[in-house]
Amino acid sequence: MKESISQKEKLLMMMTEIYNQLEELESMLEVSFTVVRDNWIDEEKSRIAKPCQKISSLEAKLADENVENIKDQNGQAQKSASLKLELGMN
Repeated sequence: MKESISQKEKLLMMMTEIYNQLEELESMLEVSFTVVRDNWIDEEKSRIAKPCQKISSLEAKLADENVENIKDQNGQAQKSASLKLELGMN
């Protein structure tokens, strides 16, 4: 009888040790996955930042061109209006 209790106790101790090791492994995996996830997020952010900068640069260039076109159109409109006035005075 004492032998069966002793074996049960040994088995229980072994299972408790396995459980403790599994908990330790779980926490180590969680830390490892967190590091991997953070690295992956940083890589993706830097990968996305380059096209975003290019898009911003193109948008700024396009906006500048639009402003120049508007200025040119306004200048031409003013010139044609002044020409009409000059022709009207003759």
